[in-house]
Amino acid sequence: MTKPKTLEQLRAEKERAETQLAQEQHKLERLENRKKFLEQGERKKRTHRLCNLGGTIESLAPEVKDLTRTEMTELMEHIFSLSEVQRAVRHMAITHINKANGGKELKADGTISSECHAD
Repeated sequence: MTKPKTLEQLRAEKERAETQLAQEQHKLERLENRKKFLEQGERKKRTHRLCNLGGTIESLAPEVKDLTRTEMTELMEHIFSLSEVQRAVRHMAITHINKANGGKELKADGTISSECHAD
């Protein structure tokens, strides 16, 4: 049978447990802060990208500055419904993916070829 712990042993054990709890709470707080920092960073990157895209659109067609959000949405829906624009977007997306994959070609079925073709 085990010997019962003394009051001093119990107090020391309690102190260790409280110290460990404080350390774990601090670690959790650091992790939550890190998560928040990373999420804010992603939002900032997205905002920066969207501002750049909007600026590009305004520089190509200055008339859009006066459009409301609804009008701009209607215009974008019309533009992106054009088959020529859809082909251009698809081509640019495939080109981007091919570059990202080190020049490996994207097949029609969505898979990536294992061989590189020189043009």
